[in-house]
Amino acid sequence: MANSVRGGGPNAADIGLALYQTLRSQGSVAPDKAVAALGLTEAEAEAGWQELQELGLIRPSDGSGTVDAVEPDTALIELLARQRASLRRQRDELTSMVSAAESLMERYRPAVLRENAEIEVELLTRDHRRRQFLRDFDATITETASWMHPGPLPSSEVLASSLTADSELVARGVKVRAIYGQSINSAPRQRKYLSDLTAAGVEVRLAPQVPFDLLMADTHSALVLANPDEPLGPAIVIRGPALVRSYVAMYEDCWLRSVPYSANTSPALESDSELTEQHRTTMRLLANGLTDERIARKLGVSLRTVSRLVSEIMRYLEADSRFQAGVLAAAHGLI
Repeated sequence: MANSVRGGGPNAADIGLALYQTLRSQGSVAPDKAVAALGLTEAEAEAGWQELQELGLIRPSDGSGTVDAVEPDTALIELLARQRASLRRQRDELTSMVSAAESLMERYRPAVLRENAEIEVELLTRDHRRRQFLRDFDATITETASWMHPGPLPSSEVLASSLTADSELVARGVKVRAIYGQSINSAPRQRKYLSDLTAAGVEVRLAPQVPFDLLMADTHSALVLANPDEPLGPAIVIRGPALVRSYVAMYEDCWLRSVPYSANTSPALESDSELTEQHRTTMRLLANGLTDERIARKLGVSLRTVSRLVSEIMRYLEADSRFQAGVLAAAHGLI
């Protein structure tokens, strides 16, 4: 037996078979004696014992350190029994997983979708879609309509239509508020529009700087420009209090920082000894490195107006250059 195992370069199957036959011929025997009977080392026999263990062909006999051979049919039945048990466990795990998936899909996912359904963002790239939205926008307002516009104002036709819409909102009992940049108050046509708004019942305030165009219906919908530097570009519709509340908070902050409109208010330099908020805002923007073009967009004025404001600031500070004006403004605590 030993020679047959060693002679052909035995593998695990050969050694396992040789060990199994030894156990069957000798009955209950200690593993080391079975190995010695075959002329093998413990290391050589290890792979054979492992195969017999995996196939269920051996079992401990009576606690005396000996092992018995198991009939192949018995080992096969036990193997199949173990496989059936494993398949039952897999079936139970699969059933549990299917139940969990159904619960996620049928109970929890719809709940999340309902939450997400309350939030919607839409990009308006076409003019007709924006006009349609604005027509429908007023109908959704029940309590408060809030506008914010840096300027400049659109055409007289657009202003007339907007004034009519605002007047109808006020007539419905809606509180209408509007924040405009101080530059809006710099020309007769613009001042007349602001006066007409006030007469219609709209609360109008002026701010040194308005960050971007914003329309809000109560706390559920808002319209903003996709790019604040492109007034005629695409716009973004935001629906859902979860998103709009942040815009409401920002608007309220701007509202508190602005001043009520008065027909007697003028943004021009009132005297050689006083700067207006528009001049101070211009100084801050200059100090932040903005070009005249960007300052004009931020203030909603023309480049010519920005040049005038800068000239008035330099004259007020008695500065010979913009750089010197910035240094003097900082030294006097004006920025």
